[in-house]
Amino acid sequence: MSQQDRFVLYHGTAQTFSKIEVNKGRNRKDFGKGFYMAVSKNQAIGMMHKKYKEMIARRPNLEKDQFAEILYELTIDTDYLKTLNVKQFDFANAEWLDFILLCREQGGIPHNFDVVIGPTADDDTLLCLNSYWRGFYGKVGSDEAKEKLLGYLEPENLGIQYFIGKQEIADKLVISIKEISWR
Repeated sequence: MSQQDRFVLYHGTAQTFSKIEVNKGRNRKDFGKGFYMAVSKNQAIGMMHKKYKEMIARRPNLEKDQFAEILYELTIDTDYLKTLNVKQFDFANAEWLDFILLCREQGGIPHNFDVVIGPTADDDTLLCLNSYWRGFYGKVGSDEAKEKLLGYLEPENLGIQYFIGKQEIADKLVISIKEISWR
């Protein structure tokens, strides 16, 4: 396999792993329950720090040395990616927002895509989404409320992420996982 047949993505976490397990993903996330990777190394480092702090906060009775800030570099098979049912959002627009609302409201994987690529909705996004669902921006579902929500999300500042929700796809798409230094 040549360099042209692959590219690199990043994943920041607080626990080691040698194999992706999509079922360990958290529910009600941007593109569904599954495994997420960042295009930007810096974005993955930010997620790594966040996950580490969450683990420490959620499990205060466990020894802190049971967790670590870990950054992985994942090599993706682009030839295989081309054969998959991929949904790509180039911008955080109304279509992207509707998709995120669907995934976060329904949970699980409420779509049939093998891979979803698009802007990341971060913690500030969740605050904005909760305000939207409570009707603070107008009638829930209205174009006016969605337009206000998109404005508050600052979509130009959101990083790009890749989502995989099916184990068989992860097993073939990710051809190597390597821990790398983040410092």
